[in-house]
Amino acid sequence: MAGVSCAHALQAAGIEVHLLERAAALGGRCATRLWQGHLIDLGVQFFTAQSAQFKRELLTRLRQFRPIITPILDAQDKLVVSKAGPRFYVLQGNHYLAHVLAHGVEARLSSEVEEITPRKGGFSCLGTTYRAVVCAVPGPQAARLLGLETPPVEYEPCLTAMLEYGHDDKDPARQCYARQAAPDNPVIAASFCENHKAGRIIGNKSVFVVHAASPFSVAYADEDPEDYLPLIAEENERLWHLPSGLCRARSIHVWRYGRPRPETRAIVELPPGAFICGDSCSESTVEDVWLDGRRAAAEVVKFLGP
Repeated sequence: MAGVSCAHALQAAGIEVHLLERAAALGGRCATRLWQGHLIDLGVQFFTAQSAQFKRELLTRLRQFRPIITPILDAQDKLVVSKAGPRFYVLQGNHYLAHVLAHGVEARLSSEVEEITPRKGGFSCLGTTYRAVVCAVPGPQAARLLGLETPPVEYEPCLTAMLEYGHDDKDPARQCYARQAAPDNPVIAASFCENHKAGRIIGNKSVFVVHAASPFSVAYADEDPEDYLPLIAEENERLWHLPSGLCRARSIHVWRYGRPRPETRAIVELPPGAFICGDSCSESTVEDVWLDGRRAAAEVVKFLGP
C-alpha cells in the first residue's frame, strides 16, 4: 500500500514511475483470498480514515467501502473503542483497495527484484537504470536489496488461521465483529468473524480469521501446521464461547514479516537516491502506510529537483 501511494504521488508530480511487485497481485498484507467458497481478508481486516488526505482519496477514488457496525470486544466482553474512528472494509475484498488506488500507475506484477545495484547517476534494477528507487518492503528485505548493514526495523512472523464452523441463530459470533484475547494469552492475539462483512460467507457457516500471539507465531512459524492448528482452533472456541470440536475446515497462512518490532527501530543511512517507506518507517495501519508513501514521494521529488 505504501508503494502504491508513493508511485501514484510521484506520477501526479510528473515523474515517470515503474511499480515493481513480486506477487501476482497488488496489496501486500492488504490481501484477500477465496477459501472454501468464502471471500476472506487474510491480512488487513479493516481500515480507518482520520487524515483529510486519506479521506479525500477514499471518497474520490474508492466508493465500494462500508463501515463495520458491530463492535470489537475484549476477553472480558468489554467494548474496545477505536481511537482512529469508524472501521471500514471493501465489499470486493480489502485487496481491491490497492488495485483502485494504483489505477493509472504502470505496475509490473510477478517482478521479483533480487538486487538493486548502484550505478553512476542512479541504480540498476531488472536491467533498467533509475535515478531513484523506493523500497516499500519490510525492513530486512529493504536492507538486503540496498546493501545496508542494519535494517530500519526488525520484523517477526504472524500466523493467521482461517477457521470454518457451522452457523445457527444462537451463534455467539453474532454479538460482535471481533474479540481481542487477553495480553497474556499464549496462543491468540485476536479473532475476527468475516460474517459481519456483507456477501462474504456462503451457506450456513461462520468463518473466523485468527491472528496468533507473537510468541506463538515465532515458536511455530516453521512447524507443520497440523501440529498447532488444533491449538488455535481450541483457543478460538474458548474465546468466542463456541462448542468445542465443531471446526469443519481450517487453514493457515504464515506472514514471514507480519509485525514490525518497534523496539528495534534504527536510523539507517541510505545511499543517495534510495528511499524506504511503509511500516518500516510508520505504524502498520493502512492509513499510516499510505501517508508514509506520500512522505517518501515528497522526498524523491526534492531529491530529483526541477
